[in-house]
Amino acid sequence: MKRARKSPKSSDNRRQSPPPSRKGSPKPKQQDVNPGSKRSLLRDVPIGLAVCVLFFVLVELLLRVLGIPARHPAEDPFVGFSGIHPLYSVKDGTASTAPDRLKYFNEVSFPVNKPAGALRIFCLGGSTTYGRPFDGRTSFSKWLEDLLKASDPGRTVQVINAGGISYASYRIVPLIREVLKYHPDLVVLYTGHNEFLERRTYAGLFDQGSGLITVRALLEKLNTYRALKTILTPLIQKREKRDGGSPLSGKGDGQRSVLKDEVTAILDRSAGLDLYHRDDTFSQGVIRHFTYNLKTMISLCRNAKVPLILVQPASNLKDFSPFKSEHDVRLTAEERKRVDGKLRSAVELLRGRQAAEALTMFDEAIASDPLYAESHFWKGKALLALGRDSEARTGFVKAKDLDVCPLRAISPFEEAVDRIAREERVPVVPFRDFLNRRTAENGDKSGVPGNESFLDHVHPTIEVHQTIAELVLETLAAEKLVHLSRALGPDDKAAIYANGMKGLEPEFFAVKDLNLAKVLNWAGKKEEARVFLERSAEKLKDNPEVHKMLGGFLLAEKRYDEAVREYAEAVRASGRDPEMLYSLAVAYSRAGLREEAKRTYTEVMDKAPAILESSVNLALMYLEEGRTGKALDILRERVKHHPGSPVLFGPYALALAISGNPAESLPWMLKAVEAEPGDPAALYNLAGIYALLGKHDQAVKTLNQAVDRGYENAAKLEADPVFASIKDLPEFRAVLKRIR
Repeated sequence: MKRARKSPKSSDNRRQSPPPSRKGSPKPKQQDVNPGSKRSLLRDVPIGLAVCVLFFVLVELLLRVLGIPARHPAEDPFVGFSGIHPLYSVKDGTASTAPDRLKYFNEVSFPVNKPAGALRIFCLGGSTTYGRPFDGRTSFSKWLEDLLKASDPGRTVQVINAGGISYASYRIVPLIREVLKYHPDLVVLYTGHNEFLERRTYAGLFDQGSGLITVRALLEKLNTYRALKTILTPLIQKREKRDGGSPLSGKGDGQRSVLKDEVTAILDRSAGLDLYHRDDTFSQGVIRHFTYNLKTMISLCRNAKVPLILVQPASNLKDFSPFKSEHDVRLTAEERKRVDGKLRSAVELLRGRQAAEALTMFDEAIASDPLYAESHFWKGKALLALGRDSEARTGFVKAKDLDVCPLRAISPFEEAVDRIAREERVPVVPFRDFLNRRTAENGDKSGVPGNESFLDHVHPTIEVHQTIAELVLETLAAEKLVHLSRALGPDDKAAIYANGMKGLEPEFFAVKDLNLAKVLNWAGKKEEARVFLERSAEKLKDNPEVHKMLGGFLLAEKRYDEAVREYAEAVRASGRDPEMLYSLAVAYSRAGLREEAKRTYTEVMDKAPAILESSVNLALMYLEEGRTGKALDILRERVKHHPGSPVLFGPYALALAISGNPAESLPWMLKAVEAEPGDPAALYNLAGIYALLGKHDQAVKTLNQAVDRGYENAAKLEADPVFASIKDLPEFRAVLKRIR
């Protein structure tokens, strides 16, 4: 084989590589870059960027044309919804409240095409806007329509009540989007009382900071972004699950909570008020979300060139105690007892007209536990009795803001309405300011609103609804948003109101008492609720809701036979309504009538399978009887059809654990805790599963979290065989000591 000859020329001209430089030796001089390469780079980079931008624009346009992924009209960076259903259904040119929304909204209808020259106003908000405890016939929107018609008799006026019971600001945003399609001339918004009604998760989201949240809000408008998120989110969640992330670790993936299409209030759960606990992270998240929603609604209306006005939220301060007070978790059981004892003694002194002595004891209780809302409320009462009105107001506001179940707009919400209105130059109806003045003018020099203005914690009297309407009208006139052809005097207004009240039948007012009883009972104010219930029972003898509530009170008093009779009467009066049947089944179970309970739960499952609690309770009864297979069959079937329903998570996990599958049950119990982090029972069960799996540290940690959230059954904990593997640990004995 011939060896290839080397060219002498190529060998001589070959550039030699420089030897490796030693430390301290001068670096070889870098060769100059070809100027042509620079020009090429300057040309190619913009072209490459332009091609990338064009590619993504084309992808975005294609996804929008194809409708991928489906866009919900209410998407924001904080929460999403499992579905959005229109409030109004349209038929023959008329928009009417959709039948499936009548549980939360008044029945209204209006022509889709607004008549020429007509004035169309939508009023949005929660139950105050709706007109609770009555309905839209005595709400401020009705009186506003009557006042406008009288002030401009030659014009067609449509004031449409779109207030939703228990609707918070994040649920009002999609309603704003919908009503803007009907070309309103004005939107009136009264919101702020319902922001804490539903459980959401903010921890991971708010770690991102407000700047990133704003960027995400802008990105959410792009189909490309949402499509990528749809693809990548399950992969990220799978990885986090593999890495051991749990809702108790404090880690969040930054994803939005997804709420059901209609309100699922925490108070609707069987544990109700017990699920509310002090949670500063959640509270801060709610405040930021409320602020975001206000700005969003203002922006939506401004973009549509529709004026929006805000109504200051106001509430009953001096005559309504907090729904739930909670001691500082750092206090020992003995210290809590001392605070409770001081509080009881001080209240007795105050009722005995010894206000000065009572005030001293209230101050001592507050010094020991400044977070206990009830103490601040009663201190306000003592200060009122002593004529120290300004200090009394401070106490009442503090009590409202420390309420662990805040169903009245807290001060940050009130401040947000005023601040954002100033920043965005949006008119504000000074409802709260007016109430303070009116209370003082009407003989209560304290100026602190109470029962003279409200029927319960937030719902105004009919007279105050009329006042809100007048304030809205004055604001519209002052801002030149409407032109009024005549001014109304006191006699004109009195005639309008008298005419509006004429057609209201006696039952209308009896239902008011029933509605007040329902909302107070719902929120844990049992004694106050009973007063209204007994009043309504005299006039609504055949109302199933009355019998159901009476049964509930009797059940709480362990008067089981009487309770069953009342629930049976509710079932009869309702025509065997599934909801009433479910309540009867619960009463049977509590009364020890197990076979009747199982038979009735089965009837509910057949008639209304969507009432998942019936399946859950029946399955739990089978677990108690040792029929684990039967219980699992029921729960597996329900989980198959309702995989995302939180009411199923805990019971299904429990059934799996009892059947000998704690590893399989763990993810389900984690989901139960994530869905309701305030539930001590779910945390207790999760601790038990950890103990069964040999995860002793996590079991003890979770037990402590259960105690933090109110678990207090030391006898059950000590006797529970699930914790046999950790009973001798000093950490477990410490948990028992905490409870005792």
